[in-house]
Amino acid sequence: MALKVLLRKFKALRLRRFATKAIKDKKEAKKRGTWVGMSHGFHTVERDGNPKGSVLAQREQIEGSEMWLFEAFDQQMGCGITKYLQSHLFDKKLNEQYQIGRKAKETMRKAYISTGAKIHKGEKANEIGGSTTVLVMNRKQFVAAAFGGYKAVVCKDGMAVQIGRKYQRAIRGQWPLSGILCVANGGDHKPPKDLRLVVTAQNVEPDMDFIILASNGVWEVMRYQEAVDLIGHIENAQRAAECLAEEALSRMSKSTISCIVIRFH
Repeated sequence: MALKVLLRKFKALRLRRFATKAIKDKKEAKKRGTWVGMSHGFHTVERDGNPKGSVLAQREQIEGSEMWLFEAFDQQMGCGITKYLQSHLFDKKLNEQYQIGRKAKETMRKAYISTGAKIHKGEKANEIGGSTTVLVMNRKQFVAAAFGGYKAVVCKDGMAVQIGRKYQRAIRGQWPLSGILCVANGGDHKPPKDLRLVVTAQNVEPDMDFIILASNGVWEVMRYQEAVDLIGHIENAQRAAECLAEEALSRMSKSTISCIVIRFH
């Protein structure tokens, strides 16, 4: 009996030491401006009569550099964007990391514009939904894009910041995908004003806790800060994504519900 009690105490001591070390590692990582690790989780809601959103999480190792591609998208936009990025970034096997970083933002922009133009010429031109994409490079930098009702939000020390919002305001009118689609159709169709492409490149800063990529089904019933507050205490990224989707469903969201949570540790 005494031996069992001793073993339980020893196990509890090991767990406390592990938890303490994890907290110290995270604090030290923030001081250094780097991160010990990165995790992600994703979830989509299937409902009758409502199209299912799609998500993607792809890891690539290129010449010693780690690349993660995350995307939440509708069926129309997502497949074309993914294929474009894979062929123009991953499949080329560029020799040095800085080359990928230098080309990533421009490649992301072209992926969205090229895909949007092709869709607009097709039979389902009026069914363009949206997509949001994040490319994380070595956990140090990321390139993010958002279009339509799909948005990307970063949590910085508990505060929600829409990715690309300041950038979009600073140069309003540049890279409007809606205008490009209008030209592609001969100018006889005026797309909605919210079809504006936002692309930005940022460093993964020490105060960044996690990034949310989500469809319009989440954002039409939830403010950005509400989403961050809801999952901020959930360390498990998969559970956080599930919680976010379930909350959108409980709030009677009528649109596609899909989301990805990328957490830095």
